[in-house]
Amino acid sequence: MTALGFLAIPIFDMVVFSALVATALLMRRDKETHKRLMLLAFISIVVAAVARLPGMLPRGPLAFFGAGYLFILVAVIYDLVSRRRVHKAYLWGGALLVASVPLRLIISGTGAWRAFAEFLIR
Repeated sequence: MTALGFLAIPIFDMVVFSALVATALLMRRDKETHKRLMLLAFISIVVAAVARLPGMLPRGPLAFFGAGYLFILVAVIYDLVSRRRVHKAYLWGGALLVASVPLRLIISGTGAWRAFAEFLIR
């Protein structure tokens, strides 16, 4: 992946994080939804830290996104054990996070993305 292509990953991180936090703020009155969306927002940016663990970066984006998103699995298991069901925020927010990974990788290789990335760095 080129440097311009890789720029799609942090740009999408900012978009996904902002969407999750904005939705969480709108859902402040529903404590259960709010706290789960805030946790998902945190998980969306912790992937950058996971990618910097020794030996992770050479394995590629799928490895560090997968390792980072294991936190979603832990949260879902916690809900299943403690509440006997998965909260809808984990279903929708987790789906957004997981679906954003292949979308980032697909978009990062397009000419349109390259032009946009070049515009950003000028």
